[in-house]
Amino acid sequence: MSDDQQTPPTAAGGSGRRADRAGSIAPGRRGSAQRRRVDLVVVLGVLLPVVVAGSLALVRGEDSSPYADAPPSSAPLSDASVVCAAAGSTTAGDVVVTRVPDTRAGKVAVRVAQGGAADLAPRSPVDVRPDALTTIGTDGDVVVRGKDAAAPGLVAGRTGEARAAAECRAPAFDEWYVGIGAAAKQSSTIELANPDGGPAVVEIALYGRHGLVQEDELHGISVPGNQVVRLDLSKVAPRRGTLAAHLTVTRGRVVPTVRHTYDPLGRGTPRVDFLPAQAEPSGDNLLLGVPADGSGEINVFNPGASEVRATVRVVSDSSTFTPAGLDEVVVPAGTVRQVPLSQVLTKRARAGALGLEVVSATPVVASVRLLGDDLGLIAPVTAIDPGRPATTIVPLGPKSLVLGGATGAGTVRVTATDARGKVLLDGKRIEIGAERGAGLKLPDAAVAVTVEARNAAVAGTVVLTGDRIGVLRVRPAEVDAEVPVVRPE
Repeated sequence: MSDDQQTPPTAAGGSGRRADRAGSIAPGRRGSAQRRRVDLVVVLGVLLPVVVAGSLALVRGEDSSPYADAPPSSAPLSDASVVCAAAGSTTAGDVVVTRVPDTRAGKVAVRVAQGGAADLAPRSPVDVRPDALTTIGTDGDVVVRGKDAAAPGLVAGRTGEARAAAECRAPAFDEWYVGIGAAAKQSSTIELANPDGGPAVVEIALYGRHGLVQEDELHGISVPGNQVVRLDLSKVAPRRGTLAAHLTVTRGRVVPTVRHTYDPLGRGTPRVDFLPAQAEPSGDNLLLGVPADGSGEINVFNPGASEVRATVRVVSDSSTFTPAGLDEVVVPAGTVRQVPLSQVLTKRARAGALGLEVVSATPVVASVRLLGDDLGLIAPVTAIDPGRPATTIVPLGPKSLVLGGATGAGTVRVTATDARGKVLLDGKRIEIGAERGAGLKLPDAAVAVTVEARNAAVAGTVVLTGDRIGVLRVRPAEVDAEVPVVRPE
């Protein structure tokens, strides 16, 4: 190529260098931009979820802070029902209704199932006051219902000199029993009273020495509104031995009562008592009112999935102790075991004995069955909190108040009145302490007994004495309702 055809070196060189720079630098810028875009995507991919999560946490925190883990609030009870099971004996007397102290008077609705009838027929409303006793004349099933100001503190019971008297109480939704029978000699009838107009449905799981008893008739039990359904277990699910039951209400409201009969089968008169319910299994079951010279047995049911070892202790007026030489009670899962009282209340352990305590590492259900000239059934007591008076309607005749389970040192004030409202005991003062019990003889004419604890919680029972065996728990009446906290959406 001739010189005049060659590109000038400077031009060519400059052009080459520019082309070079264009070819080398421009791609570098694109790579840098791509890296920046990639880095930005990565950063946003990491940061955005964190920011969103943090924002949601802040929003949730702001929304839920007043409601998170908030306990239910307390409000005056606006609707209360109390049911007394049929007495089954003319000596059981009429139903008496009153209110705990510091509540208001008011009219309550009354329904009665007379003569073992299933229907709870309405009666005229009655006035109920905290400073008086109102009588409803009947030995049949009774439902007393108060609304609004007439609801809090409603208490009822029977006052006759019967050998047995059922607890009058509010509807329950989940309860446990042990000491039930379904045979000719030891038989139980479960009574289900529906205090409302709508139907209720009940499930009953029955357990024996070998575990769960399969029985179709105990599932999906329908209880029509304002009616009483009775289930004789000796006919519905005949079984030998001592049984336990777990009763749950899956629809509506029901008040269960277990009427137990011991029939010596031609060798004597059948004896009847009512088996009280246990609200839930517990590792510490206090059974007050067991007489020191009583004969019978302790029933223990293990509702868990593993074997339980329980210890029986004696509660006396000076201490609580385990009798020397007494072995632990081994209860396999889902079964019932019994311990004769004679093995616990030995001659040395009887002195000052007022009750028993069944203690276990995992929760159990416990009861005592007393059997002599009469039948007595005892279930674990309920605590009475300080400053919250508990009133119980009790039968006429000889009786005593037994206290125990105190959470510490304190005092209890006891007031007792007769059927006309005359004060027989006016704030009788009893000293209480942990790990020991206390007793007080009550006037024979007393039918209303109010226990008020000071400084420490305590539990109590009224023990019928003389020629009869019977124990009625002193339980706080429902005054307030727990209202759950509802969280806004």
